[in-house]
Amino acid sequence: MKKILIVAATSYAGMGPYVSEIVNTFNSTDGVYFLFRDYEDDFFYKNVKKELHPYCRFIKQANSNWNKLKALFGEDKQFSYEVFALCAKNNIEVVHYICDPAPMQIAKRLEAQGIDVYGTVHDLHPHEAKKAFHKMIRHKISEKHRWENTNYGRMLITNSTSQFDELKQLFPDKNIFFHAFPSLVTNETKNGKDIPQELSNLDKPYILFFGRIEEYKGLALLYEAFVSDSKLRDNYYLVIAGSGEIKIEGVNSQKGVILLNRYIKDGEIRCLYEKACCVVYPYLSATQSGVLSLSFYFGKLTLASDIPFFRDIILPNKAGVLFKNGSSDDLRKKLIEMLTADNTEMRKNAKKAYESLYETSSIREKLLEIYNHK
Repeated sequence: MKKILIVAATSYAGMGPYVSEIVNTFNSTDGVYFLFRDYEDDFFYKNVKKELHPYCRFIKQANSNWNKLKALFGEDKQFSYEVFALCAKNNIEVVHYICDPAPMQIAKRLEAQGIDVYGTVHDLHPHEAKKAFHKMIRHKISEKHRWENTNYGRMLITNSTSQFDELKQLFPDKNIFFHAFPSLVTNETKNGKDIPQELSNLDKPYILFFGRIEEYKGLALLYEAFVSDSKLRDNYYLVIAGSGEIKIEGVNSQKGVILLNRYIKDGEIRCLYEKACCVVYPYLSATQSGVLSLSFYFGKLTLASDIPFFRDIILPNKAGVLFKNGSSDDLRKKLIEMLTADNTEMRKNAKKAYESLYETSSIREKLLEIYNHK
């Protein structure tokens, strides 16, 4: 077996649970080493299982605007130094950049040393974005770098079947691999006991949107559907839980809408989902995501847009309801139908889907097979 280094450059925007759940499938005898960039919350240090810590290097770095700017316009010399140092120390033969394909210059230097470089492609095409001017500039520069790195990478991994097919078509001369998306349900999520203060005194059930707030997630559709229907407003709250810029007029003052516009701790997620009557994912686009693992794990009614990613999982498992992508009216109708129907079987199907789709041991086996590809 080859000696492998998995590099996680960020825990930001859902990458923390994604990475830690994959990393925790490995055993201490697998010959796998790990390099993590941790922020102020020490996410990786806390969530990577202790038996792997002797094989881990945790680099602490502030998630500051200055550090983001440096990463945007130049190589992070401290982090790249650690990559090369760990490769030399442990005779590494394979490096896997798990959050995005490796920076092109780093990949070239590693390959010059005879090291195979793998990169996980999360979003081949950038999502819709609507941000402040300076953030849009940063977004476009980041996407440009991401595409350059993806275009250079010789061995690419994805967790999306549709993206796998597209990568094969785009890059017929590259090695393209697939493994299943991991569950985002961490141990802290399963055992969490924190109750969000904003939900402590509610007098009726609530509809939940959970996740970082981005333009492509279609939150405006859900908001419009909720506030336009008295049946929904009179009988439910709409809880929007996640950090990001809210670009919806009136959302902060609308009666019946509860906004948790902040970072949601893993220890709060269990309460959020268990107390919700249903969960809505109104995404305009998604290549791959772990959000379904959360609603399925907690056996929640799930309403999602009929984009291919959700359709390919929800329909065959009969684990939720789909609405026409981009239609707030169809979202509203399907939401009311779902909330008023007997969905006992759908809840059972959701839990069954979690058990069948998010079995983590298969990810370890598949990745070791990929790393030892010849």
